[in-house]
Amino acid sequence: MMQSQTASKNNEVARAPAFPPSVLRRQLGDGWDTLIPAIQERFEREPQPGETIVYEGVMQEIRRSRMGWLFAWLTMPVGNPLTPFAGRNVPMEVALSKSPTGVQWKRTYLYNGKKPYVVTSEKRESKTGEMLECVGGGFGMKLKVTAEEGQLHFRSYRYFWSFMGKRIPLPHWLAPGATHVIHTDRGGGDFMFTISMVHAQLGETFFQQGIFRLKT
Repeated sequence: MMQSQTASKNNEVARAPAFPPSVLRRQLGDGWDTLIPAIQERFEREPQPGETIVYEGVMQEIRRSRMGWLFAWLTMPVGNPLTPFAGRNVPMEVALSKSPTGVQWKRTYLYNGKKPYVVTSEKRESKTGEMLECVGGGFGMKLKVTAEEGQLHFRSYRYFWSFMGKRIPLPHWLAPGATHVIHTDRGGGDFMFTISMVHAQLGETFFQQGIFRLKT
């Protein structure tokens, strides 16, 4: 009997995950099991303190409207959340690292003939379980995370400004547009990253799409 209990405990330890569930896994709930296994492997854990996970690839297309360009320049003081430049086949590196409140995403665009352009944001979970993406100055957006046909989707539904511990909703017209990010697995370690922003009155303000893989 004692040996049986010991064996059972050992099996439980063996089955226990090496890392706590990621925010994305908690956000998806049962939807996590419908993701393509390669995407699960990519996001089932977050970077640990002192660790940096780096993806590298090429943004095949980057476009922005005139109003998108203006939004990008106006938001530079709050952490460069948007790039004002357009281009094709732009090399890019995405570095994920642990922060005190979530995971920092650092995207470095290597435009030809320009200095590296760095866009930073942080994905975190609110105390009430909302998925947030935050930039500088207290600005950010709330995201709905879904698994659709095995792929990973992020959709914004409200931009906000944090002030004195409160998140103040911003009017939709004041934001660069509804954001939709799609992580599509391409097999063989590759994945496609697509981001679009569409403003109700101004139309598409930003669009980017590229192929990436884990840097080794």
